Amino acid sequence: MHLAAPPVDGGAVVTGRVTLAIGAARIPVEMTVPAGPVAVEDVLPIVQGLSSLFAARATVQAEAEGRAVSCRAGCGACCRQLVPVAAAEARALARLVEALPEPRRSEVRRRFDQGLETLNALGILDRLDQDPASRQAVGLDYFRAGVACPFLEDEACSIHANRPMACREFLVSSPPAHCADPSSAVETLPLEAAPSVALLKADLRDGWTPLVLALVFDAQAPPSPRDRDAAGILKAVIGAL
Repeated sequence: MHLAAPPVDGGAVVTGRVTLAIGAARIPVEMTVPAGPVAVEDVLPIVQGLSSLFAARATVQAEAEGRAVSCRAGCGACCRQLVPVAAAEARALARLVEALPEPRRSEVRRRFDQGLETLNALGILDRLDQDPASRQAVGLDYFRAGVACPFLEDEACSIHANRPMACREFLVSSPPAHCADPSSAVETLPLEAAPSVALLKADLRDGWTPLVLALVFDAQAPPSPRDRDAAGILKAVIGAL
């Protein structure tokens, strides 16, 4: 498997090979990354690729056991959940919105603003810093608010190739109707590793933010410094898997 991140400002790239040891599995991966100092978001395509890799492996394992992933375009129930994204993901999503042509860019920004207005009115965003034991309740209240992801269009993800890793790794095998009812038992596929969580552990300077706050975070947070080498970042992420 080969994963690549584009060069930074037209600079050079380097290629290396690693073997991921996940449980009893040994997964060879070739990685091409920018040379020189980088920011975490510069290697985000590599981590996203790892996220998709483990999601695909979980899907294959489930199918071998007679289960199927029920997630499909047109079933957007899970797209109304509180989606945590790493700082690098928030910045990448903000760049993606900036690159959209008009009038779509303004429409997506409007959805972000509308979602924040609803959540602020309900006081949900003010509770995000509560202790971990309260996060489930906050997540349920967020879901009940019915605030759709700003990228949800016709009940399908309009940025599927660039979707957050938490979304890539959330695979449901129970009936889709259960996802719309918080009281129903939703069955998700276990993954051998969760790169979304590993990225958060490896980049502790900014922590996580809800997807709906990605544009606000990008506007208010200082620029991400290019002060680490790609190999070091990826070593930290892989070490946290």
